[in-house]
Amino acid sequence: MTKPIINMESVEAVFTQFRGLGGSLKPVDEKNGWFFQVVFELMDATLSNYHQLRIGYTEDNNPLLAWACRNLLELAIFTKYVLMSEANARRFAEDRLIDGCDIITSLRVLELHIDPQSDTKLLDDALARMQAQMVAEGVTAKKFLATGALADIVGMKEDYICMNRVCSKLVHPTAWSVLAVNKGENSFSQSRQIFFQSGAGYGCDMYLAIKEHNATHGMKPKP
Repeated sequence: MTKPIINMESVEAVFTQFRGLGGSLKPVDEKNGWFFQVVFELMDATLSNYHQLRIGYTEDNNPLLAWACRNLLELAIFTKYVLMSEANARRFAEDRLIDGCDIITSLRVLELHIDPQSDTKLLDDALARMQAQMVAEGVTAKKFLATGALADIVGMKEDYICMNRVCSKLVHPTAWSVLAVNKGENSFSQSRQIFFQSGAGYGCDMYLAIKEHNATHGMKPKP
């Protein structure tokens, strides 16, 4: 396999522009402030994960590289989905409440599993507030959006299938990550550059997509 060439200066230059774009974006009006917030948070998460990607690359930390690369892939998918239409952007925003309910419900089940007599009042109250917010926002979906399905919608199906599978081998304890990757000799040493190059590429794609959207529509969603 030909060794990928990493031009760190070029990558850093793009992410410097990415940070500059994030600092320049403003809500177009109060009505569309929610859309600006969604895009801004996606950008902030991307910059944070790029920082982790850079650390993983510099320190030759494959699990961290794989984690950041997979996160950047998913953030690129989410961003492209959000930029496609107002309906998509609102649907993605709704997932924060669906996810919140899932988290609280799972914690409640776990607490009762550990101690059937446990007082779950705090969790019950938190869940009630989350469900009330869902009613207030008109959220009717019962399940969060599947990233794989979104990847298909935005034209990144193959990226998701392949890179998510590869990254998962290192993000989670697997036979590969336990037995083939160690501090001595990495059985797949090329992965260091592949993960960095891919992760940075997903971030660059996001930058270009947001920049183009803002130039055409400003910080408001497509109809």
